[in-house]
Amino acid sequence: MPKLIALDDGHGMNTAGKQTPFIPEIGRAIRENEFNRAVVNLLKVELERCGFKTLLVSPTDEDTPLKQRTDTANRNKADAFISIHYNAFDGTFSGANPGGMEIYVYNGQLNKESGKLANSVAKYLRQGTPQRFRGVKEANFHVLRETNMIAILTENGFMDNKNEALLMIDRNFQTEVAVEHAKGICEYFNVAYVPASVPGDTGFKDVPNDLYSASAIKRAKALGLLEGYPNGNFGPNDFLKRGDFAIALVKLYDLLK
Repeated sequence: MPKLIALDDGHGMNTAGKQTPFIPEIGRAIRENEFNRAVVNLLKVELERCGFKTLLVSPTDEDTPLKQRTDTANRNKADAFISIHYNAFDGTFSGANPGGMEIYVYNGQLNKESGKLANSVAKYLRQGTPQRFRGVKEANFHVLRETNMIAILTENGFMDNKNEALLMIDRNFQTEVAVEHAKGICEYFNVAYVPASVPGDTGFKDVPNDLYSASAIKRAKALGLLEGYPNGNFGPNDFLKRGDFAIALVKLYDLLK
């Protein structure tokens, strides 16, 4: 049976104080939940592609009460709880400006299953954008204490470090963090990580460049012999129905006339 992963994007879009200082380069501050929500949504896709089921415990822009988040995970008997955050120090860019990422588990769990999951995720986070790794730590956070399953909370940078603050709205960084979390979760549960397909220049989302039939599919599309599905996929491994074969033959006949 697929494992169920509860995903928690920390805070809400309008939670007071959970934002960077004003950033002149972009003319505004960045809210922490802009990053948290984006990564959770990307992580959901990553995990589901790998065969997991997912549960969003804070699915709106509101700051869902912590008890509601953990109650939702407990009620649905999730197998793991992943909370995505971005750290802060003194709320200014003029101070010490620490940087880096760290992962938290509940008190006493460092050498238990939550600690193992945290270290699996940390392994991949450390392979991405160069950041100081501040370690796996213990804390008495509600989402770690009140969950009935293994739980980790990741702090993926500092909002009051300008370089790391700007990463919060960098789509490539958001995707990287989601992929790194997914790889760590897969490793912990002994599930193969399935990377996203790289679209080829055929125009079909499910035809990567290295597919053995990619060039033939591209040519058949260009000649008007074959078409894809309305969702943008081609279905290279689907069986060809006799009706579709007849349509392709007629198109070929018309082309050769």
